Amino acid sequence: MVATEKGKKEKSIQSLFRVFKMLLGTTLFLLIFVLGDYGLYQIYVLDKNTKSVEKSIHDLQAEKDSLIINREKLKNDIAFIEKIAREKYRMAKKGEKVFRVIEK
Repeated sequence: MVATEKGKKEKSIQSLFRVFKMLLGTTLFLLIFVLGDYGLYQIYVLDKNTKSVEKSIHDLQAEKDSLIINREKLKNDIAFIEKIAREKYRMAKKGEKVFRVIEK
């Protein structure tokens, strides 16, 4: 009878050890899957960075297009050049009066 109780204890210890190994293996697998170099978190971070870079590229492309249009206007459009000279550099044609508005 003592031998059977000893055998049952060994089997229960072995089964507990087997469960512990399975839990440890599953935990390690999940940690590597989620937090590893190619894990879910890393994929999320890279996706977020990709979207940020794509937005930056789109914004820069729009700015480039705007600058190209302005460059062409500055080369060819006299009215646009006069507008810029008046607004930005406070220039005036002969005979024009320039008024400055002073805010309180």
